[in-house]
Amino acid sequence: MGKAFSNAEVAKKTFFFDNWRCFCSGPMDSLTENLALVIVLRVFQAPNWIKSLIFASSFVGNFFTALTQSLVAGQRRHGTMDFSTIHWFIVSLLVFASTWATSVVPFSLLISLAIIFSKQPIPLMEDVYGQNYSPQERGSRLAITLNLLLLSTIIFGQTGGKLMDLNLQNYKPVLLFVSLAAMGTALSFSKIPSRILPAEGKKSVVSNIKIIFTDKQFGMALLWWSLSGIGMQMMGPLRTEYLMDNAYGMGASNTFTILLSITIPMGFRILSTFVCGQIFHRFNFIAIKLMVNIFLMASVLLFFNTKTKFLVALASACAGIARGGGEIIWCLWITKIVPKEKFSLYMGLNVAVTGLRGLLSPFIGYGIHRYLSLSQMSYFSATLVLISSFGFFSLIKHPRFASI
Repeated sequence: MGKAFSNAEVAKKTFFFDNWRCFCSGPMDSLTENLALVIVLRVFQAPNWIKSLIFASSFVGNFFTALTQSLVAGQRRHGTMDFSTIHWFIVSLLVFASTWATSVVPFSLLISLAIIFSKQPIPLMEDVYGQNYSPQERGSRLAITLNLLLLSTIIFGQTGGKLMDLNLQNYKPVLLFVSLAAMGTALSFSKIPSRILPAEGKKSVVSNIKIIFTDKQFGMALLWWSLSGIGMQMMGPLRTEYLMDNAYGMGASNTFTILLSITIPMGFRILSTFVCGQIFHRFNFIAIKLMVNIFLMASVLLFFNTKTKFLVALASACAGIARGGGEIIWCLWITKIVPKEKFSLYMGLNVAVTGLRGLLSPFIGYGIHRYLSLSQMSYFSATLVLISSFGFFSLIKHPRFASI
């Protein structure tokens, strides 16, 4: 479609099918969040580079969204959701194919590719939200949609973990269900109203990347966001290992690992997402980001400095609160600082930078872990988040960021 959508009927249709889209993509999200790592650790006894590959795959996918956005904008025949439908159809096929893999390398490559393709619609959805929702309803509608995703992820994550506790070979039917749900996601995407991206997005990828350096405030915000992101994401795969390792960790079961890495944090993400979705258009988003950073620091310091189950669970709750609020801000902050016609372009850059930092973070984490204990790394991680907070605070009164 070639026109911008803004009427209530289109908003209602978008909201309905986007909710179904998120509910169906929950199983894939649980695979991305933790189940894939559990499978490669427990079923295939994967080496460190495989674990890093699995963890980094979602960020590799984010990195390539800038190319996807440019390619989609370069054609003049199909709406953005047509491409999102194709991406998730491929996800479904790749996950299905992974059930036939008999060794760790082909299995990990297929799952990694599925995760990468699942991330490509992110900047395209930014254009849908910008065109189909009014500014006053974006936060509240997206909060409900994301909470359905989180609920679906929690339910499937716990179910998948319990099935694999009963028998590790149950990972295959778990993956078959993920594949079927991914097909449902593809069908939901096909029903969401969308438009052909405007000519603004038709520049080359290199020209688009230059915006990070020519738009100084945008570039600085990405820098501070990346610093806190690296601080937290380098600890990501180490969280799972800390929970599961019998020597220096907690020696947790699959079910308890899923509880602390998916169920508890995502439960609190639901609460945080709802609250931040309601207040996003009423407050300065940097102020909300600073509050999020406090929970990030609390989560990493508490998690890696105790083996008490209650305190580790509390750390997971803090991580969930931070991630829920952070996700709302991350999804919508672009709509605060650029004109509507540039939403997809800037979001593509935002997602790509997020992908680059996420790709590097686990390798940085394992590299540092050779010299520092997990406790020492947690303090280093919290320091990066603290520096990021000072950076964001320096931008809070800039006219471009100060608007509500």
